[in-house]
Amino acid sequence: MCGRFAQVIVHTELKKLQDELKLISQSDQMELSFNVAPTQMVSAVVAKGNIRYIGFFRWGLIPSWMKEIPAHAMINIRSETITEKPSFRVSFLRRRCIIPANGFYEWRKQDKQPFFIHAADGDLLYMAGIYDTWESPDGSYVPSLGIITTASDRTIGAIHDRMPLLLSSQTRNVWLNPGIQDIATLSPILAPDFEVKLSMYPVSRKVNSIKNNDAECMQELENASQQTEIFP
Repeated sequence: MCGRFAQVIVHTELKKLQDELKLISQSDQMELSFNVAPTQMVSAVVAKGNIRYIGFFRWGLIPSWMKEIPAHAMINIRSETITEKPSFRVSFLRRRCIIPANGFYEWRKQDKQPFFIHAADGDLLYMAGIYDTWESPDGSYVPSLGIITTASDRTIGAIHDRMPLLLSSQTRNVWLNPGIQDIATLSPILAPDFEVKLSMYPVSRKVNSIKNNDAECMQELENASQQTEIFP
């Protein structure tokens, strides 16, 4: 799964992102978050017609047909069943997005040691997602998204069996194309090809608390085996 990630996209990375994805709407800076948690607002790239831009969404998908916000945030959607479940199928065909990230956090099962997982070449990760807009009883609208997950590659498999579905340079444009709405074209993207090479390192348990949101969350921990502090 993916329960936390970092979205600390500085000016130079943002410009590269805008150029690579050919965004029409551009900005000089995005809000920085070293420890993004479920239900918080995140930035994602979406497309309407020929226009691609950065939008802001609640992390935790709320399908438009729901009468109320679900008790448990649907932050992750399994790639293996996304085409089968009514909650996700329409958004998969019509409302796809890309969530740029510096990396994501995962916890080793046996000792709950957190790790920061990032692109081995230092580039941003492009996580595949779907979105929807829910209307609340008071008439306000809540845009929301969920991150698609898949089986882990060999690197992540050492600590966890799931990871975000990462889009390569070959699949990003197809994923963002709202004119493509057939399962036959989109389904191959859901199969992990592990083209994006990953690396990881241990970080402080400070990341366990959503109250902590600074650069230390992403810093490599030199003596992970000796770490005993717990951050509530």
